[in-house]
Amino acid sequence: MDQNYEFFLAIHIYSLYTNGFLMLFYLYLTQSSFSQEFIFIRRIRLFLPIYYLFLAITLFTGGLLWALKHFEINLYIVSMWLAWDLIFALAIYQFVLFKKARLYKRYAKFRFLSFFILCLDIFLLFTPYLLQRFYL
Repeated sequence: MDQNYEFFLAIHIYSLYTNGFLMLFYLYLTQSSFSQEFIFIRRIRLFLPIYYLFLAITLFTGGLLWALKHFEINLYIVSMWLAWDLIFALAIYQFVLFKKARLYKRYAKFRFLSFFILCLDIFLLFTPYLLQRFYL
């Protein structure tokens, strides 16, 4: 059981690092130069499934780790679940903004709000670690 825990913990941690990198890359995609609408849309639409896949991997490995800890509840675990829920809700909101921007061909609002959403996502990604490191 210890080997399983260590294995899933490694996958979970590396998926968190990957999520951080993907959030930064998504920030770059949304804020980079906007030369052609088709290229902008295509880049984001090709990128989003990878981004959502790693969010799902993080959720799945977190659930497995929680089960291996016998569903013990503490502030650190609650903060991880809360951060993931907020990141997921913000990803849904950002996707809705993207669909509206694509429909109405107005990308300025999407790019502006994406900057703040992704900065908040990156902060939320590291919040449980900072909470555990400095307050628990």
